[in-house]
Amino acid sequence: MDNLSFLYLLIFPAKKMMKIGKANNIYNRIQSLTRTWGEVDFERSYQIIVPQSEVFKLEKMLHFLLTNYQTGIDAGDGYTELFTIEALEPAIKHIHYVIDHEVINAQLQKGIERPPLRASRCTEHSHRKMKKQSNLMINDLIEVTEQFSRINRLLLILLFKQHRLLYQYDIEENTVKFRIADNYAEQSDAHKIMRMFSFSIKDFRYTGTTNYCSGICRKDTITQYSVRLISADKNAHPLVAYLASQTENLLNRLPMRSSLLNKDLPILESSRILCDILYNNSEV
Repeated sequence: MDNLSFLYLLIFPAKKMMKIGKANNIYNRIQSLTRTWGEVDFERSYQIIVPQSEVFKLEKMLHFLLTNYQTGIDAGDGYTELFTIEALEPAIKHIHYVIDHEVINAQLQKGIERPPLRASRCTEHSHRKMKKQSNLMINDLIEVTEQFSRINRLLLILLFKQHRLLYQYDIEENTVKFRIADNYAEQSDAHKIMRMFSFSIKDFRYTGTTNYCSGICRKDTITQYSVRLISADKNAHPLVAYLASQTENLLNRLPMRSSLLNKDLPILESSRILCDILYNNSEV
Protein backbone atom coordinates (compact mmCIF):
# COMPACT_ATOMS: atom_id res chain seq x y z
CA MET A 1 0.00 0.00 0.00
CA ASP A 2 1.36 3.44 -1.01
CA ASN A 3 2.10 5.64 2.01
CA LEU A 4 0.69 9.16 2.14
CA SER A 5 2.72 12.35 2.16
CA PHE A 6 2.12 16.10 2.29
CA LEU A 7 2.54 18.62 -0.49
CA TYR A 8 2.55 22.06 1.07
CA LEU A 9 2.30 25.69 -0.05
CA LEU A 10 3.73 27.63 2.86
CA ILE A 11 3.30 31.39 3.06
CA PHE A 12 6.09 33.43 4.67
CA PRO A 13 4.50 36.90 5.03
CA ALA A 14 7.63 38.65 6.33
CA LYS A 15 9.52 37.63 3.18
CA LYS A 16 6.48 37.99 0.88
CA MET A 17 7.15 34.60 -0.62
CA MET A 18 5.90 31.04 -0.73
CA LYS A 19 7.58 27.64 -0.59
CA ILE A 20 6.27 24.58 -2.43
CA GLY A 21 7.62 21.29 -1.14
CA LYS A 22 6.82 17.86 0.21
CA ALA A 23 7.22 16.27 3.63
CA ASN A 24 6.11 13.20 5.51
CA ASN A 25 5.91 15.28 8.70
CA ILE A 26 4.83 18.79 7.80
CA TYR A 27 5.36 20.21 11.30
CA ASN A 28 8.97 19.08 11.49
CA ARG A 29 9.60 20.70 8.11
CA ILE A 30 7.91 23.96 9.14
CA GLN A 31 9.97 24.08 12.32
CA SER A 32 13.15 23.73 10.27
CA LEU A 33 12.13 26.36 7.69
CA THR A 34 11.13 29.03 10.21
CA ARG A 35 14.72 29.19 11.45
CA THR A 36 15.72 30.59 8.04
CA TRP A 37 12.64 32.28 6.58
CA GLY A 38 10.63 33.39 9.59
CA GLU A 39 7.15 32.49 10.78
CA VAL A 40 4.63 30.69 8.57
CA ASP A 41 1.13 32.07 8.03
CA PHE A 42 -0.77 28.88 8.90
CA GLU A 43 -4.19 30.30 7.97
CA ARG A 44 -3.14 31.37 4.44
CA SER A 45 -0.99 28.32 3.69
CA TYR A 46 -2.25 25.20 1.88
CA GLN A 47 -1.68 21.47 2.09
CA ILE A 48 -2.72 18.42 0.12
CA ILE A 49 -2.29 14.79 1.14
CA VAL A 50 -1.38 12.44 -1.71
CA PRO A 51 0.36 9.07 -2.10
CA GLN A 52 4.16 9.27 -1.96
CA SER A 53 4.34 7.91 -5.49
CA GLU A 54 2.41 10.98 -6.72
CA VAL A 55 3.69 13.75 -4.45
CA PHE A 56 7.07 13.99 -6.19
CA LYS A 57 5.43 14.31 -9.63
CA LEU A 58 3.03 17.00 -8.43
CA GLU A 59 5.81 18.94 -6.73
CA LYS A 60 8.07 18.94 -9.80
CA MET A 61 5.18 19.89 -12.08
CA LEU A 62 4.42 22.96 -9.97
CA HIS A 63 8.10 23.93 -9.79
CA PHE A 64 8.30 23.78 -13.58
CA LEU A 65 5.07 25.69 -14.24
CA LEU A 66 5.98 28.42 -11.74
CA THR A 67 9.55 29.00 -12.91
CA ASN A 68 8.80 32.62 -13.74
CA TYR A 69 7.86 33.26 -10.11
CA GLN A 70 11.11 32.06 -8.53
CA THR A 71 12.60 34.48 -6.02
CA GLY A 72 16.18 34.30 -7.25
CA ILE A 73 17.44 33.53 -3.75
CA ASP A 74 20.54 31.38 -4.11
CA ALA A 75 21.13 30.10 -0.58
CA GLY A 76 19.21 28.89 2.46
CA ASP A 77 17.10 25.94 3.51
CA GLY A 78 15.00 24.81 0.50
CA TYR A 79 15.84 27.98 -1.46
CA THR A 80 15.23 26.29 -4.86
CA GLU A 81 11.57 25.82 -3.90
CA LEU A 82 10.89 29.47 -3.04
CA PHE A 83 8.51 31.58 -5.13
CA THR A 84 7.12 35.07 -4.88
CA ILE A 85 3.74 35.44 -3.21
CA GLU A 86 2.18 36.10 -6.64
CA ALA A 87 2.74 32.40 -7.46
CA LEU A 88 0.07 31.33 -4.98
CA GLU A 89 -2.96 31.89 -7.25
CA PRO A 90 -1.58 30.06 -10.33
CA ALA A 91 -0.30 27.24 -8.09
CA ILE A 92 -3.81 26.73 -6.72
CA LYS A 93 -5.26 26.72 -10.26
CA HIS A 94 -2.77 24.06 -11.42
CA ILE A 95 -3.59 21.84 -8.42
CA HIS A 96 -7.33 22.16 -8.98
CA TYR A 97 -6.78 21.27 -12.63
CA VAL A 98 -5.12 17.92 -11.85
CA ILE A 99 -7.77 17.20 -9.22
CA ASP A 100 -10.68 18.04 -11.55
CA HIS A 101 -9.20 15.83 -14.28
CA GLU A 102 -8.72 12.99 -11.77
CA VAL A 103 -4.97 12.92 -12.22
CA ILE A 104 -4.83 12.62 -8.44
CA ASN A 105 -7.52 11.69 -5.96
CA ALA A 106 -7.11 14.34 -3.27
CA GLN A 107 -8.44 17.64 -1.95
CA LEU A 108 -6.53 20.89 -1.55
CA GLN A 109 -6.98 22.22 1.96
CA LYS A 110 -6.57 25.87 2.88
CA GLY A 111 -5.13 26.47 6.31
CA ILE A 112 -2.75 24.25 8.22
CA GLU A 113 -3.63 23.47 11.80
CA ARG A 114 -1.12 24.98 14.18
CA PRO A 115 1.03 22.48 16.04
CA PRO A 116 0.51 22.23 19.80
CA LEU A 117 2.73 24.65 21.66
CA ARG A 118 5.88 23.06 23.01
CA ALA A 119 6.81 23.82 26.56
CA SER A 120 9.91 25.92 27.06
CA ARG A 121 13.06 24.28 28.38
CA CYS A 122 12.44 25.95 31.71
CA THR A 123 8.89 24.57 31.82
CA GLU A 124 10.06 21.10 30.76
CA HIS A 125 12.74 21.15 33.46
CA SER A 126 10.17 22.25 36.03
CA HIS A 127 7.82 19.48 34.88
CA ARG A 128 10.53 16.82 35.16
CA LYS A 129 11.49 18.13 38.58
CA MET A 130 7.90 18.06 39.83
CA LYS A 131 7.35 14.59 38.38
CA LYS A 132 10.48 13.31 40.11
CA GLN A 133 9.41 14.96 43.36
CA SER A 134 5.95 13.44 43.02
CA ASN A 135 7.41 9.95 42.47
CA LEU A 136 9.71 10.34 45.48
CA MET A 137 6.77 11.56 47.57
CA ILE A 138 4.67 8.53 46.63
CA ASN A 139 7.59 6.21 47.44
CA ASP A 140 7.99 7.90 50.84
CA LEU A 141 4.28 7.57 51.60
CA ILE A 142 4.33 3.90 50.60
CA GLU A 143 7.34 3.31 52.85
CA VAL A 144 5.60 5.05 55.78
CA THR A 145 2.47 2.91 55.40
CA GLU A 146 4.65 -0.21 55.21
CA GLN A 147 6.43 0.86 58.41
CA PHE A 148 3.11 1.18 60.22
CA SER A 149 2.10 -2.18 58.80
CA ARG A 150 5.17 -3.70 60.46
CA ILE A 151 4.46 -1.86 63.73
CA ASN A 152 0.84 -3.06 63.71
CA ARG A 153 2.00 -6.60 62.95
CA LEU A 154 4.32 -6.44 65.96
CA LEU A 155 1.48 -5.23 68.19
CA LEU A 156 -0.80 -8.01 66.94
CA ILE A 157 1.87 -10.58 67.79
CA LEU A 158 2.05 -9.11 71.30
CA LEU A 159 -1.75 -9.23 71.58
CA PHE A 160 -1.99 -12.88 70.54
CA LYS A 161 1.10 -14.05 72.44
CA GLN A 162 0.80 -11.86 75.52
CA HIS A 163 0.38 -14.91 77.77
CA ARG A 164 3.73 -16.30 76.63
CA LEU A 165 5.82 -13.13 76.77
CA LEU A 166 7.35 -11.33 79.71
CA TYR A 167 6.67 -7.68 78.98
CA GLN A 168 5.44 -4.50 80.61
CA TYR A 169 4.97 -0.93 79.47
CA ASP A 170 4.18 2.42 81.04
CA ILE A 171 3.41 5.80 79.52
CA GLU A 172 5.34 8.69 81.01
CA GLU A 173 5.23 12.21 79.59
CA ASN A 174 3.79 10.99 76.28
CA THR A 175 6.50 8.36 75.95
CA VAL A 176 5.86 4.61 75.98
CA LYS A 177 8.45 2.77 78.09
CA PHE A 178 8.14 -0.77 76.75
CA ARG A 179 10.21 -3.45 78.53
CA ILE A 180 10.59 -7.06 77.59
CA ALA A 181 12.56 -9.78 79.37
CA ASP A 182 14.42 -11.98 76.93
CA ASN A 183 17.66 -13.90 77.40
CA TYR A 184 18.23 -14.04 73.64
CA ALA A 185 17.71 -10.44 72.58
CA GLU A 186 19.98 -9.48 69.69
CA GLN A 187 21.45 -6.10 68.85
CA SER A 188 20.11 -6.31 65.29
CA ASP A 189 16.56 -6.49 66.68
CA ALA A 190 17.13 -3.20 68.49
CA HIS A 191 18.31 -1.59 65.27
CA LYS A 192 15.20 -2.85 63.45
CA ILE A 193 12.90 -1.37 66.08
CA MET A 194 14.67 1.98 65.97
CA ARG A 195 14.42 2.14 62.17
CA MET A 196 10.78 1.09 62.35
CA PHE A 197 9.90 4.32 64.16
CA SER A 198 11.98 6.61 61.92
CA PHE A 199 9.77 8.28 59.31
CA SER A 200 11.12 10.23 56.34
CA ILE A 201 8.74 12.19 54.12
CA LYS A 202 9.43 14.74 51.41
CA ASP A 203 6.37 16.13 49.68
CA PHE A 204 5.40 19.50 48.18
CA ARG A 205 4.90 21.14 51.60
CA TYR A 206 6.86 19.04 54.08
CA THR A 207 10.40 17.72 54.27
CA GLY A 208 11.80 15.95 57.28
CA THR A 209 12.82 12.83 59.13
CA THR A 210 11.63 12.10 62.65
CA ASN A 211 12.61 9.14 64.81
CA TYR A 212 10.06 8.55 67.54
CA CYS A 213 12.14 5.82 69.15
CA SER A 214 14.07 8.09 71.51
CA GLY A 215 16.13 5.41 73.22
CA ILE A 216 16.93 1.74 73.67
CA CYS A 217 18.29 0.47 77.00
CA ARG A 218 19.37 -2.95 78.16
CA LYS A 219 20.19 -4.29 81.61
CA ASP A 220 20.63 -7.98 82.33
CA THR A 221 17.77 -9.68 80.45
CA ILE A 222 15.57 -6.58 80.16
CA THR A 223 15.46 -4.48 77.03
CA GLN A 224 13.57 -1.20 77.13
CA TYR A 225 12.29 0.74 74.11
CA SER A 226 11.30 4.37 74.63
CA VAL A 227 8.85 5.49 71.94
CA ARG A 228 7.26 8.93 71.90
CA LEU A 229 3.54 9.01 71.20
CA ILE A 230 3.05 10.54 67.78
CA SER A 231 -0.36 11.86 68.80
CA ALA A 232 1.47 14.30 71.10
CA ASP A 233 3.56 15.68 68.24
CA LYS A 234 1.73 18.70 66.81
CA ASN A 235 4.27 18.92 63.98
CA ALA A 236 3.84 15.33 62.80
CA HIS A 237 3.06 14.83 59.12
CA PRO A 238 -0.74 14.40 58.67
CA LEU A 239 -0.33 10.91 57.20
CA VAL A 240 1.97 9.82 60.03
CA ALA A 241 -0.43 11.31 62.58
CA TYR A 242 -3.43 9.48 61.08
CA LEU A 243 -1.72 6.09 60.84
CA ALA A 244 -0.33 6.54 64.35
CA SER A 245 -3.83 7.17 65.72
CA GLN A 246 -4.93 3.78 64.37
CA THR A 247 -1.83 2.09 65.78
CA GLU A 248 -2.42 3.65 69.21
CA ASN A 249 -5.88 2.06 69.19
CA LEU A 250 -4.14 -1.31 68.93
CA LEU A 251 -1.75 -0.37 71.72
CA ASN A 252 -4.68 0.54 73.99
CA ARG A 253 -5.97 -3.04 73.64
CA LEU A 254 -2.71 -4.51 74.86
CA PRO A 255 -2.61 -5.07 78.64
CA MET A 256 0.11 -2.95 80.21
CA ARG A 257 1.59 -5.94 81.99
CA SER A 258 2.00 -9.58 81.04
CA SER A 259 0.09 -12.02 83.22
CA LEU A 260 3.26 -14.14 83.39
CA LEU A 261 5.12 -11.53 85.40
CA ASN A 262 5.53 -12.19 89.11
CA LYS A 263 6.87 -8.69 89.66
CA ASP A 264 7.18 -5.46 87.74
CA LEU A 265 9.92 -4.99 85.19
CA PRO A 266 11.80 -1.87 86.31
CA ILE A 267 12.00 1.22 84.12
CA LEU A 268 15.61 1.57 83.01
CA GLU A 269 17.53 4.83 83.16
CA SER A 270 18.12 6.49 79.79
CA SER A 271 21.83 6.81 80.60
CA ARG A 272 22.11 3.08 79.98
CA ILE A 273 21.30 3.42 76.28
CA LEU A 274 23.74 1.23 74.42
CA CYS A 275 26.24 3.34 72.52
CA ASP A 276 26.80 0.67 69.92
CA ILE A 277 23.09 0.61 69.16
CA LEU A 278 23.09 4.32 68.46
CA TYR A 279 26.40 4.72 66.71
CA ASN A 280 27.68 1.39 65.41
CA ASN A 281 26.08 1.24 61.97
CA SER A 282 28.59 -1.21 60.62
CA GLU A 283 26.62 -4.14 61.91
CA VAL A 284 23.22 -2.95 60.63
